[in-house]
Amino acid sequence: MSSQPPYGYPGGSQGFQGGGFPPQPPPPVDSGKTKVLNMGYNTAALLCYIPTCCCLLNLVPCILWLASEPRENRFLRFHSIQGIGLAVVWILVWIVFTILGIALGVSMSFTPGGTAFGAGGGALLYLIRVVIGLVLLIIHVVAMLKANQGQMWKLPVIGDIAEKNA
Repeated sequence: MSSQPPYGYPGGSQGFQGGGFPPQPPPPVDSGKTKVLNMGYNTAALLCYIPTCCCLLNLVPCILWLASEPRENRFLRFHSIQGIGLAVVWILVWIVFTILGIALGVSMSFTPGGTAFGAGGGALLYLIRVVIGLVLLIIHVVAMLKANQGQMWKLPVIGDIAEKNA
């Protein structure tokens, strides 16, 4: 028989503790990094707001963070949901202007040969589309800056939805 105490026995005057099971490791400390790409939370949230005009590239990090990050990470989930909502708004605006352009018989192409300034209100439709596109682009840039600063900046309707579901 060995003189070694049983496994889990701390010794001293405390007596036998642990029932033979190894001690539990301490709970993991939040490192401030994402689980998948080991990126800082601020940088990961910034990627959720890549302007949607860049081939919907912002949907990739949004879906990635929603799928991989724990529900306790409300900051990253909030920005992911709000980024998806902003992309949906951008897509809806594009669809509306495409339908209006078809209804008016106006090509909304940006090529030099396009007839964006043709008859039937094409110039006004084109101007409105550009202004709304610039406003959405500014919203994306401001959201990127706020996310990088660690703030949960809420957009009027989309932000409420994101906050409720984060």
